[in-house]
Amino acid sequence: MFKNTFQSGFLSILYSLGSKPLQIWDKEVVDGHIKRPQDEDIQSNVLEIVGSNIQSTYITCPADPSATLSIKLPFLVMIVKNLKKYFTFEIQIRDDKNVRRCF
Repeated sequence: MFKNTFQSGFLSILYSLGSKPLQIWDKEVVDGHIKRPQDEDIQSNVLEIVGSNIQSTYITCPADPSATLSIKLPFLVMIVKNLKKYFTFEIQIRDDKNVRRCF
């Protein structure tokens, strides 16, 4: 997906302030919601993903499961607000030898 994109500094794949923050993401929502409320602490829009079960309410990128992001930058930065609730995230890496690893 970003194979032909010049990758320097930061590459944002999820940014809640854009007009379509989930444009390249697939969404699955069962008994929950995905909203963009205003956060009082940072006075900005954020992405809120809420569901009764982590297996039924989630986002995944890229939207096409057979595609890859082709990101070559060495760092991943996530900003997550502690709401004292359970959450999970999974990252799958495929190296240059086509070995997949999940974190």
